[in-house]
Amino acid sequence: MTGRCATSVHAKGPAPRLPHTPPVRVGFGAVVGTLSDSGGALPHYPILASTPGDAPNSPHASATADSLGGFVFDALPPGRYRLFVRAFAHRPDSTEIEVEAGRVDTVYLSPAFFDCVR
Repeated sequence: MTGRCATSVHAKGPAPRLPHTPPVRVGFGAVVGTLSDSGGALPHYPILASTPGDAPNSPHASATADSLGGFVFDALPPGRYRLFVRAFAHRPDSTEIEVEAGRVDTVYLSPAFFDCVR
């Protein structure tokens, strides 16, 4: 199939499932979420949590999606974060979230497939 691109996905993964809500540590917030596409859960990809204005080489909190696409950040200091993921054959995806102490937020990341994967 040289020079042609597939625009449909034939693989079907498991349905994404949120992980259990973690206990929140005093003074911190938590985030639970799923990572999936139109075919189902995207397991084992890392999700980075960066704060606006961070230097590219500064350390970032990270979590890895489990076998059902669920991930947990269980102790983030309060503030604004951008959650960022790069999955093979998908466009990078991100979302912003405001983390508050004592609160657990839920996010859903759904990176889209590249238009053309060769």
